Amino acid sequence: MVGRVDIAIAIGTTLKMITDQLEFPVIPTIMCTNLYSLYKCLVKLGTTKEKRLMINIMAFWQSYKQQKLFEI
Repeated sequence: MVGRVDIAIAIGTTLKMITDQLEFPVIPTIMCTNLYSLYKCLVKLGTTKEKRLMINIMAFWQSYKQQKLFEI
């Protein structure tokens, strides 16, 4: 999932540059998941004991704080 979010952010950044030049509205990047535990960790600031999952969650959270992801 991390790889796909990275690709989505790269595409979103490219689209933002194009829409800025054409003066179109920004196209938001939205991350959807069907894992309630991941959603709970990201949105409700839950915790997990899996080290690899913690690293991925921190990467998602950082992207969200930097407004690269508009909605989860």
